[in-house]
Amino acid sequence: MLNPHFQLAGELIGKHAMSRPLRTLDALQLAVALHFHRTANLDGFVCADRRLSEVARLEGLTVEEL
Repeated sequence: MLNPHFQLAGELIGKHAMSRPLRTLDALQLAVALHFHRTANLDGFVCADRRLSEVARLEGLTVEEL
């Protein structure tokens, strides 16, 4: 059975690959953040990567850019 974070990371890459290239480790970081957002009400996502920030916003996270 595939780890759910790895599975979601793959789905995120597939979903956003054509419009916003998402690197593998960035997708995994975002997948874990989304898990905590859904299960523990994560308040925000801090990020210095513009592409990752854009995808995080599209996925419903509040982003604080550095």
